[in-house]
Amino acid sequence: MDDKLTIGIPKGSLQEKTLALFAGTGLSFYGLDRSLWLGSNDSEVQAVLLKPQEIPLYVQKGNLDCGLSGLDWIEETVGKDAVRVMADLCYSKRSFRPVRWVLAVAESSPWKTVEDLKHITPPVRISTELRNITENWLAERGIRAEVDLSYGATEAKPPLFADGIVDCTETGASLRANRLRILDTVFQSTTQFIANRDICKKNGWKRTKLDSIALLLKSCLIANSNVSMRIQTLGSEAEIVEALIPSDARFSVWNGQHDDVLFEIIMDQGKARKLVPVFARNGAIRISVSPIDMLYG
Repeated sequence: MDDKLTIGIPKGSLQEKTLALFAGTGLSFYGLDRSLWLGSNDSEVQAVLLKPQEIPLYVQKGNLDCGLSGLDWIEETVGKDAVRVMADLCYSKRSFRPVRWVLAVAESSPWKTVEDLKHITPPVRISTELRNITENWLAERGIRAEVDLSYGATEAKPPLFADGIVDCTETGASLRANRLRILDTVFQSTTQFIANRDICKKNGWKRTKLDSIALLLKSCLIANSNVSMRIQTLGSEAEIVEALIPSDARFSVWNGQHDDVLFEIIMDQGKARKLVPVFARNGAIRISVSPIDMLYG
């Protein structure tokens, strides 16, 4: 569609968070309950819900102008160099951290390290949805393996159907619930906003649109994962409070009308939760924490 920018939205675990992120930029998508093609409040944008495994291929071919998919599926299907990465967006279903693909075996397995797998005869049986990356990773470490493609319920495969699995996890809770033990991390992935390389080079208005959307997505994501903390303290306690501010936080300082100092700090929301009582014990008179709508810079 030359008159519209077509975007692939990942259907499944990332869908809700991705649509919410776009809504934060002011770009909202809507459709019927069972409709996979979505309308938007921007007449120049058309979106379609697709499996994240398919989006990189369609972006590479030019069927989609752009889309969002995990780095895992990009490398698994077409390779990162086959598309233009417009933004690296560190979010997953439950957090603002990368997800990991890990090699895991049953708790009862005799294998304690990856090295143990080198001595198995016949080849170790591995089940995974990430077949190409897993085969390359095992081969690089000298492990003879038979890697079978899993179509889901991968945690159920050991020990009857496979000796081990390579599966995606955020917290490891599902692996522990299925009595599996992690041996190593195979791949770490974040969500990527990608575009077709030729469209970026040859279509001026679409490239401008892509750059704008990428900037807004990054700004909203930073805002979503951070909070604004305002701390009021006495001037005599200001140095103590400032020393407690994390090194990766950004902050400004103002002197009040009386003998007080006001700090405004932008920091990770997880760190903020932990630091509120710490600041309260070390001179803070008043603390307020607020969400951020958008943050650029």
